[in-house]
Amino acid sequence: MRKAGLWGLLCVFFVSEVKAAIVLEEERYDLVEGQTLTVKCPFNIMKYANSQKAWQRLPDGKEPLTLVVTQRPFTRPSEVHMGKFTLKHDPSEAMLQVQMTDLQVTDSGLYRCVIYHPPNDPVVLFHPVRLVVTKVSPHPVLLFQSSVDFSARAWFSSSYSLSQRGHLDDRT
Repeated sequence: MRKAGLWGLLCVFFVSEVKAAIVLEEERYDLVEGQTLTVKCPFNIMKYANSQKAWQRLPDGKEPLTLVVTQRPFTRPSEVHMGKFTLKHDPSEAMLQVQMTDLQVTDSGLYRCVIYHPPNDPVVLFHPVRLVVTKVSPHPVLLFQSSVDFSARAWFSSSYSLSQRGHLDDRT
């Protein structure tokens, strides 16, 4: 009896460790303010054709925040708009497409597509998405390679030279 209890405890410990070890790799998107993020999340049509799907944000150290959820009926293609978020659900293609428009730096963070069935835990459909939004630079940035074509060399050689890092250094 004591041996069976210990074995059961070990099995529970092993299963919980295996679950904790399953970490989905993030897919990173680097975009600029004003752009649109589009993510396609495939799902198992046999299991989830009739299930609600959702787009969630995963704030650090907090519960997931559900941003938009598909509506019924699930058997036909549908589209749901909620502010800057759009979900396009196409059961015949087994695909959920997410769009976030007019991105801002504050939209940067971790997101995911899920099968949504509260109060149960959601089922993650796709890699978590790491969105990194940066501001548009008001001034264009010119980057020089360490080599310069022949036509530009004469101009640079008179008073400027290119450093190895691609910066202009004044020779005078």
